[in-house]
Amino acid sequence: MLISAETEQKFNIMVVEDCDSERCLLSGLLTAMGLNCIGFSAAESAIEYLSDHPIDLVITDWMMPNMNGIEFCKILKRSINSPYTILLTGNGEASQIVEGINSGADDYVAKPFNSAVLKARINAGLRIIEMQSQLAQKNATLNQLLEKEQHYLSVVKQDLALAAQLQQALLPDNGQLNQQWQVTCEFKPAQDLAGDIFQCFNIDEQHIGFYLLDVSGHGTAASMQSFTLAQNLANNRAAWQALDLCTLVNTLNNEFDDPQNSGCFATMVIGIANTVTGAVEYINAGHPAPIIIDPQQAYFVDQTQLKVAAQLPLGIRKNVQYSSSHFYLAQQQHLLLYSDGIYECRHPKHGSFGQPRLLKVINGARTLTPNSLLHHLTHSCDLWQQKQAQDDISLMLISSPSATHNSFVPPLN
Repeated sequence: MLISAETEQKFNIMVVEDCDSERCLLSGLLTAMGLNCIGFSAAESAIEYLSDHPIDLVITDWMMPNMNGIEFCKILKRSINSPYTILLTGNGEASQIVEGINSGADDYVAKPFNSAVLKARINAGLRIIEMQSQLAQKNATLNQLLEKEQHYLSVVKQDLALAAQLQQALLPDNGQLNQQWQVTCEFKPAQDLAGDIFQCFNIDEQHIGFYLLDVSGHGTAASMQSFTLAQNLANNRAAWQALDLCTLVNTLNNEFDDPQNSGCFATMVIGIANTVTGAVEYINAGHPAPIIIDPQQAYFVDQTQLKVAAQLPLGIRKNVQYSSSHFYLAQQQHLLLYSDGIYECRHPKHGSFGQPRLLKVINGARTLTPNSLLHHLTHSCDLWQQKQAQDDISLMLISSPSATHNSFVPPLN
């Protein structure tokens, strides 16, 4: 007995044959095979039955009055769930076989048929039906899993969007600081979340604090690490109020946590500026050197002969004692802090953008307003990497006022 393995029900077979004796012969053969069989003498009545009843396989004669087997097959194949169809033909010529298959029949048997051959063709058809049924059920299961996955991804996307808003909220707003100093920012994460985070804020009436840190990698894991570090750098920390930059960085390094031992680390530029005198205390923990921009030229801080050397990134080794350096930011000067995404972006032909090119672009645009300058830099980077974001880009420009109480010039030694 042939039974569907998935449904544990007999297959339903339809016989359409205008000859009563042959229809009875076919029905008896199918019943003996353990199949449910129903017979019709005309295609029209078979079509009416099919509209309300499921049929797995149809055996139809070719030559019938009114509607022949070819026309019947064409109508069957227009239905959504058309049954497997075997066409009985009294003509075994190749042209008729081709016409029958092209009309929609899945197989054919020449009349007078051999019972063993017909059984074999029916069994082959039922195997195909069974495989199609199993495939349909598997597809239905996959579609259910896909719907769940899409719902999950939708929730994750909403969560990422909310997290991105929270990350954006941790960044400074463009605006005025103490003594008419100003901060201007540009932030372009490579993904929804970034491993970069930065801040600039008033500490007291004549001091501002600032930092820009870049956690290795980018995306969710890096952003979570940057959130944690940002909490430890909140402007209400006692070390900020005490203007004790070294203690702040040493503590941050000792508290740096890499629970998965994945080699995570963070580079950082951090400093405190006196907005009255222009003096800046500064620590570079493995970060790209900031750039000073004045009306005459732009240059790296570590090229001012102040021996402002980069130290180990955070998280590399515990109990490292960080030391600070000092320089001055004179009137009409800007201090640019940036992440490596701005200059490590690569062109498919010309390689990385590079710090020398970054400095050249800044020198060519140094007379622009702070907002326009940062937009120009990010636009240059976008063009270089052909608008395919490769890493997070963070830019923070701290500007001294156009005129201060005193005029300062960076010392040369």
